Amino acid sequence: MNRDFLVLEDFELEGKKILVRVDINSSINPETGEILDDTRIKRHAEKTIEYLVNKKAKIAIIAHQSRPGNLDFVPLEKHAERMSEIIKREVKFIPDICNSKAKKAIRNLKNKEILMLDNLRFHDDEIKIRTYNGENFEPQENTEMVKSLAPEFDLFVNDAFATAHRCQPSIVGFYNKMPMIAGKVMENEIEQLNKAVRGNEKPSLLVLGGSKAEDSVKIATNFLERGIDKVLTGGVVANIFLTASGINIGNSSKDYIKNKIKNHEEIIEKAQELIEKYPEKIEMPNDIAINCGGFRKGIFCEEFDSKAFVENLSDKCPVNDIGVETVVRYIAEIGKAKKIIANGPMGVFEEKEFSGGTMEIFSAIAESKAFTVVGGGETAAAFNMYGLKNGVNHISTGGGACISYLAGKFMPAIEAMKRNKEKFSKKEL
Repeated sequence: MNRDFLVLEDFELEGKKILVRVDINSSINPETGEILDDTRIKRHAEKTIEYLVNKKAKIAIIAHQSRPGNLDFVPLEKHAERMSEIIKREVKFIPDICNSKAKKAIRNLKNKEILMLDNLRFHDDEIKIRTYNGENFEPQENTEMVKSLAPEFDLFVNDAFATAHRCQPSIVGFYNKMPMIAGKVMENEIEQLNKAVRGNEKPSLLVLGGSKAEDSVKIATNFLERGIDKVLTGGVVANIFLTASGINIGNSSKDYIKNKIKNHEEIIEKAQELIEKYPEKIEMPNDIAINCGGFRKGIFCEEFDSKAFVENLSDKCPVNDIGVETVVRYIAEIGKAKKIIANGPMGVFEEKEFSGGTMEIFSAIAESKAFTVVGGGETAAAFNMYGLKNGVNHISTGGGACISYLAGKFMPAIEAMKRNKEKFSKKEL
């Protein structure tokens, strides 16, 4: 396969000292420090770290946990312990990032040995140097962290797709220092999302929901310009498109948009442009479920063009889910699709009374024979919660990164890997 970035198979790894950036940011009990969800640790351990061990490499892992000020902003000692349990091999925790203690441990590494350095966000460089200058990654490259660690290693492996939309030293700063290689998790994410974005399967379907309306409108724009056949909307995203189409969704839902979504007027205007440009491709709810004091009340609009939702809406009752008629209509579209990309739930799925739309639509996606890709933190959580994860081809490990990729945004980590390949090749090594 012709890739524009380097992969592990491009190199002889035995005896090489390899710095591996992973994303094992995990849910932690703030009272006990115990890790509550080891999904990310397991994924990196089983796919990339074990691969490097089998190739007899010398491995040092770097990662972050939370951010300053949070209760789960802790050292990575428990993460190292958990990874040790997963791969049944010691992952030695080093309470240092780039000073003498870390360097000594790195220099003493033997084949198949694994170190985990401490929380990268304990270092000021990782917190303060995080903006792309619009030209290159020199600010990140010239940090103390990168200058201290780079001479100690032969190769840099970026396996942290979930941070690929960020521009911090540990993500892009090594691009000029040594070969920068995509790890197994990173490689798989890019390949699967490329299939979703660039694949030619027809009919193709995009399911957009959740509360991140600005990102979702950008995703819709990207896919509509690429020729997606249908866009199904739910959640706050549907409310944005309904508003853009001239339907009054009630003061409660309108106030949510005004108070919670920056640039909401611009986003609604962009949604209106999409509706005008692609009138046959964007599907909106024709019935909804509103929250009346914690109780579900369904409202159906018999003539969608009459913009009649408002006649039955109380200003105190927000729209919390799509309705039954919309579910049936959306499932019919899902049944015809050959490719489905889903990002965002159909409503407030965390509340049982308003989980029906999300559960039905996501179940239909999981049962579909189409090529299916699921992205976004809420979406992945819902598929896992409903036990549907084995029914889709790919669930992205990256929340914000996946959304950025689907929206066609600039991805610093991937750009760094592309530029690195131009400098380093297998022949030069």
